[in-house]
Amino acid sequence: MFKASVTIGRIAGIPIRIHVSLLLGIPLLTWLFGMQVQYIADGRELALATNPYVLGGLLAVALFVSVGLHELAHSLVALRRGIEIRNITLMLFGGVAQLDEEFVRDPSNELAIASAGPIVSLLLGAGFMVLSYVAGSARPDIFLVFLLLGQLNIILAVFNLLPAFPTDGGRILRSLLAKRKSHLAATKIASSLGQAFAFLFGIYGLISGNFFLILIAVFVYQGASQEYQASLLRQTLSGFVVADLMSYPVSVVEENNTVQQLLEQMYRERHSGYPVVDYDGQVKGCVTMEDVQKVEPRLRDFTTVGQVMSCTMKTVNPDDDIYLALKEMSGADIGRLLVMDGDKLVGIITRSDILKGFRLRMMEENSGGGVA
Repeated sequence: MFKASVTIGRIAGIPIRIHVSLLLGIPLLTWLFGMQVQYIADGRELALATNPYVLGGLLAVALFVSVGLHELAHSLVALRRGIEIRNITLMLFGGVAQLDEEFVRDPSNELAIASAGPIVSLLLGAGFMVLSYVAGSARPDIFLVFLLLGQLNIILAVFNLLPAFPTDGGRILRSLLAKRKSHLAATKIASSLGQAFAFLFGIYGLISGNFFLILIAVFVYQGASQEYQASLLRQTLSGFVVADLMSYPVSVVEENNTVQQLLEQMYRERHSGYPVVDYDGQVKGCVTMEDVQKVEPRLRDFTTVGQVMSCTMKTVNPDDDIYLALKEMSGADIGRLLVMDGDKLVGIITRSDILKGFRLRMMEENSGGGVA
């Protein structure tokens, strides 16, 4: 979801990223805001000194600066609580501050972090509304920009305070529920409410012909569903470490082998990737079917594995939490991790291995066990 993003700078050491959806959405918002500016100006008989669509573009940019400040508030509170912030990504439907979720699972942390954004949006909204009335009708352009920007920030705050997970209000609700229930149970309740709100948004969007509201409904519904599934996965896999589910011993390929020899080994063993070792058995990288496919068939007998392997290795330790290993795979968009004990290769962990562990735990629960 966040791969089509570019970093535009850093604030307090936090990378600020812009998603491609925002770049595509600004022209649309410029047009919508421009029409709104013209409509209000005509209704109040205000003479604008600037083209309304120029003001609309200014509003669109200012709105996403406001969204950035909303997300920055979340992040600064998290930093004060010792929580790592990976980045802030601004998108068409708002922004996302990617936090270390291990610490956010603490209800007090989640409550403080989730509340910070709406508070900042409310303060910004109130501030812009005051500025709009200070400007008055003597400066209609400034008046309209501040008025609409104030209203948009208040709407942003109110929308985010709805208990529609994954909004801030949904997270606030989960943090309050998690003080009395398990994190998974709290997430299920908050997610169910989020899906109910999404259904209502979608129905109203269809009735009113508001396509943008329908998109928001889809976004909220998917976010609520994905959050519950992630919590269920984490809860089910709790207690597993990498060593419990990894495959071993590991089949490897030497870097001096030809690509043709590697391909034959893949067909024989039904594996799509291998760690690559040198003559002394030291791991040098990994090679996959995608690497093989880059080599022309006529050159496979003359090209070595060492020439086509990936030298960037993603590794985990045997005693690492299995859910963190899965997150590492998802973040790097890869299907396997090498399991290293120091400089010794002791296993390999794949998505399939983790899925087997998930199914095993679910079978245990269904047969009478359970996870608190």
